[in-house]
Amino acid sequence: MADLLSQAKTNITLLTQAISCTQKLRSTVTNVFNFLCEGVKPDEDQDNKLEEAEIGSLSKDARKFLQRFQDYLQAVNQDYNEVEKCCNAMQSTTELPLLGPLGLLAVDPTFDKNYFYRDVLVAYQWNQKMHDYAQSSFNFMQSNETKKSIFPGGKRRVRAMPQRFQIVNPQLIHLALSSVQNQVKENVVLKIISSAGETRVIQATVAKVFVATILLHNSVMEKVIVRALSEESFQEAGSYDIVRDSQFECMRRITDHAMAAILEYSTLHQASPELALKYILLWLSSYKTLFIEKCSVCRKHLRDGLPPLWRDFRNPIACHDFCRA
Repeated sequence: MADLLSQAKTNITLLTQAISCTQKLRSTVTNVFNFLCEGVKPDEDQDNKLEEAEIGSLSKDARKFLQRFQDYLQAVNQDYNEVEKCCNAMQSTTELPLLGPLGLLAVDPTFDKNYFYRDVLVAYQWNQKMHDYAQSSFNFMQSNETKKSIFPGGKRRVRAMPQRFQIVNPQLIHLALSSVQNQVKENVVLKIISSAGETRVIQATVAKVFVATILLHNSVMEKVIVRALSEESFQEAGSYDIVRDSQFECMRRITDHAMAAILEYSTLHQASPELALKYILLWLSSYKTLFIEKCSVCRKHLRDGLPPLWRDFRNPIACHDFCRA
């Protein structure tokens, strides 16, 4: 079947060449007939002395005409030999690949459908080659089996699961809290409310402004809630409330800013989580003048009934939420 397809492809190439040579042959034959129609053109410099010339002799124009006519005939003969050479090189196809109903497309005289049938033959040939290559590759791999875990008898490799949280010594967390407490001992009071396994709840009281509750899982800060001093932080059962938000809009907005600060510092200090905790506590201490300091942009205390609630993460200056834009 593959030989038949190769033979058909060769015949198509030769047929294309034969058509091109035939067009060239028609052009040269047309040149011959046009040349014969023009006839012999006498020289403009030649006078009426032709009558006195000898009868058996030919003029210069006649010799030139015969030479050009001979050149045209040689070109016709050469083009005809090319066409004959292409036709003789074509081989007769005794059988055609049985492609079902697609075989009837070759009988259709429509020009574009003939191209479609030829493309189908080429695609069928490539499909046969791909099947042969796949069979050869399969035989080669079967003869060269490697011992991997997918084969019977191989040992199954147990991949170690990556740690979800970075494990930090609890002493480093206590040292970080002590260091921050020493720096802001006049403005922030830190207290560990509860500790269960790797989870800790840290309460940070910022001056006489608010109370920030930080949920710490090992060394990762997961949540922070800011409430007013007058709000109750314990539930009726006696456990610390780490879910309920503040009832004051001012404290809820500070909570949103604090969550953004946690993302900022945790991203910058992934290798040292205790530094992220230290920076977030220092950032919270900048709210000690929440109800005293004016906005650094509009120089006003209140805007829409709220004090300057925004503090920049690098330079914690007071600013209203609308003024910082």
